[in-house]
Amino acid sequence: MQLWNPVNNSRLIAFRVLFGMVMAMECIGSIANGEVNRRFIHTHYNFTFIGFDCLNVLHGKMMYAYFGVMVLVALLVSVGLFYRVTSVILAIMWSAVYLSDKSQYNNHYYLFLLLCWLMVFVPANKRFSLDTYLKNKEPANECHAWHINIFIFQIVVVYLFAAIAKMNNDWLHAIPVRTWLYHKTGLPYIGYFLRNPIVPWIVAYGGLLFDLMIVPAMLYSKTRWAAFGVAICFHAFNSYVFEIGMFPLMALVLFVFFFSNNFIERFVPRIDCTSNQMAPKVFLLEKIFVCLYIFVQIGLPLRHLFIKGNVTWTEEGHRLSWRMMLRSKSGVSHFKIVNHANDSTWYIQPSEVFDSSHLMEIAVLPDVTWQAAQYLKLDYQKKQMDVAVFAINFVRLNHRDPTLFIDTTVNLGIVKWKCFKHNEWILLDDQKKND
Repeated sequence: MQLWNPVNNSRLIAFRVLFGMVMAMECIGSIANGEVNRRFIHTHYNFTFIGFDCLNVLHGKMMYAYFGVMVLVALLVSVGLFYRVTSVILAIMWSAVYLSDKSQYNNHYYLFLLLCWLMVFVPANKRFSLDTYLKNKEPANECHAWHINIFIFQIVVVYLFAAIAKMNNDWLHAIPVRTWLYHKTGLPYIGYFLRNPIVPWIVAYGGLLFDLMIVPAMLYSKTRWAAFGVAICFHAFNSYVFEIGMFPLMALVLFVFFFSNNFIERFVPRIDCTSNQMAPKVFLLEKIFVCLYIFVQIGLPLRHLFIKGNVTWTEEGHRLSWRMMLRSKSGVSHFKIVNHANDSTWYIQPSEVFDSSHLMEIAVLPDVTWQAAQYLKLDYQKKQMDVAVFAINFVRLNHRDPTLFIDTTVNLGIVKWKCFKHNEWILLDDQKKND
C-alpha cells in the first residue's frame, strides 16, 4: 500500500478521542497523586535535558494551573474542537514538562511526547468532531495511509526495541526482575504469589515473548482478539505491580490501529461527504516529515552501538531508546571542591544542595552528575570563587559489588558533555561483568 493513498480514517478518529481522554487523565493524575507537588513545587532545581536550562522556570504553585490547562486542552483535542491549535498547544506544553525534569525519566512520558507531536501532523478532526459539526473543518471519511501507518510503525518500534534490549545476560537470568518483585511481595491479593521463585522467570521471559509477539498477533485477524486479551492482562499486571501510570492504558488505546475499519465504524459512524486530496506541495513536506521521523525513531535506539561501553552501565544512549525496566541501580556520591586561589579542599554531600528526590540520580546517572557539578561551579562563581569540582560516585548494578563510576581526577566543572560519544570520565570497570 502506498503511504499517500487515501484510506478510511475511522481508526485515526477513534484514537484522537481516546488519546485526548488519556492525556487528560494523566494530567489529572499527576495533580491528584502529588507528582506535580513533588516535582515542580517542593523542589528548587530540576535537572533538565541538557540545553534546556531555561525550563527551570517551571516551578511553584502555578504548575497546578499549568497542568489544569493541559487537562482542558487535552479534552478539546479529544472532542476535536479547534483541533489544529489545541493539538499544538498540548504538544508544546507536554514537551516543556518532559524536557524540564529528566531525573524522573519514564518511557511513557517520552511516548506521550511523540504521540502529541504526531497528532499535530495528522488530520484527526475530519470526522466525529466539533470542528466538523461547527463547520470549522471540511469533513472527510478518508486520510492518507501514512496517517495510520505512522502510529503502527511507532508501536512496532516500542515493542521491538524493548524486546531486543531484554536480550541481555542479566534479563535472561531474571536478575532485575527478582529485585523488583522482592519489593512487591507485600501487595494485596498477589503478594504471596510474587514470592514464588519461579515467578521472576515467568515475568522475565513472558515480557520478552510479549514484546516480540504482540504486534504480529495483533496484525493477524485470527489471533487479534486473543492477543488483545493477553495485552489487557499483561498491562493490567504491570500497572498494578509496577505502578507505571497511564502507559498501560495508552498502550491499549494504541491497539485501535490494528482493528478493522468495519469494527471501528460501529462507534465512529461515516458521514456524507467526499474526501479531498491534498496539494502536491503538501505531499513533499509530508514525505520529508515521515522519512525524518522513521530515521530518528530507528536511529536513536541504535545509537548506543556506536558509543564505547555498555549502555546499561554508562547510561549513554539509554534514554529515548525503549530500554524499559532493564536494570536495578543504586549508588552513593559526593563532590570534592578545590579552590584554585589557595588550593583549599572540602567535600559536599549532594543532600546539602539538592533535593532528596534527585540524590539517587546524581549518583547513578552520569549526565545528572555532570549537571550537578556544573551547578556547583556556577554557584561558587556567584560567590567570587573559582573552583574545580570532582565527583566520587560508587554505583551498584543489579546487586553486583559497588564500583567506582566516575574518574575522580577529572574536573567536571570544565569538561563538555558529549551527546553522541563516550565521555571518557565515565569509567568502564563494570563492562566485562555485564556482557
